[in-house]
Amino acid sequence: MIEPIEVGKRIKERREELGLTQEQLGAKLWLNKSTIQRYETGKIKTIKLPVIQSIAECLSVNPDWIICKTNDKS
Repeated sequence: MIEPIEVGKRIKERREELGLTQEQLGAKLWLNKSTIQRYETGKIKTIKLPVIQSIAECLSVNPDWIICKTNDKS
């Protein structure tokens, strides 16, 4: 099972690597800063696949890395 907190940690890690704020990432995804915050803290238990794909695209990473199916970001 995919742990929401682990997914959130990966989103936050990559967002910070790119120097983006939660607000900036949210704006790119047409989401509120609070939604990004809830993803990062694992408060949103299920993230839909299209959202994972959009986040991965914005963060320039492999969607499988975000959902902890691989350790390869690219």
